[in-house]
Amino acid sequence: MKSGHIVKSVEDERQRARRARAEHILDVTAGLLRQHGYKRVTIDDVATGAGIGKGTVYLHWKTREALFWAVLLREAMRLLEQILAQLAADPGVALPGPLMRAIFLEARRRPLVLALLLSDTEVLGSLAKDPAVTEAQRELAGNVNYLELLAGHGLLRPGLTPAAAGYLLGSVMRGFFSESGESNDSNAEHADLLRDLLERGLEADGPAPDDAVAALAAEVTELFTSIVTVQRAQLERAYA
Repeated sequence: MKSGHIVKSVEDERQRARRARAEHILDVTAGLLRQHGYKRVTIDDVATGAGIGKGTVYLHWKTREALFWAVLLREAMRLLEQILAQLAADPGVALPGPLMRAIFLEARRRPLVLALLLSDTEVLGSLAKDPAVTEAQRELAGNVNYLELLAGHGLLRPGLTPAAAGYLLGSVMRGFFSESGESNDSNAEHADLLRDLLERGLEADGPAPDDAVAALAAEVTELFTSIVTVQRAQLERAYA
């Protein structure tokens, strides 16, 4: 093996090890945040839980806030990746009722995403007021670009502007998210209610044309993919 190949192989292995270490730190931090909330978790706690030195955590994230935001970003990214998989399997998921049902159920499985959507200061602390959190909330529940796409394909209820639809959608989603589901069965029941409500409140009457749904699904996929790409790029900086 040539020396250049050996050097590259060693460097690749270092990159894999660094990435694995960063992912482990994020896993530990996520668990601590779910258990104790933002105010009670320190970098020392994270380092102890990960079995590494405090300085090693700072090799990846320069501040406590940057680390905690990375945890939230990864959770939001994983949620959107699940939604993209569902869109690939069924273009009809792009319509408001099915889409928000899917987001609701995924968020219920991810307590940190739920905290993000609800600006839960107990979990998020000062991050709850961060502009990045506001942007993430907009992307996950009531993205105006999505509603403009819906209107552009004639799939939004006549008489509703994207802005008015965004107000309705945001209000409904906050209400549903703020109600705690006690079991998977109750979450599924609430998700079905959410879907039915949004179908009646946001979608045009009658069956949606297949070509319009397919076009909407392609554009929603592109929209969510672009969000995930930005999120992944932000996380990758800590892995480099």
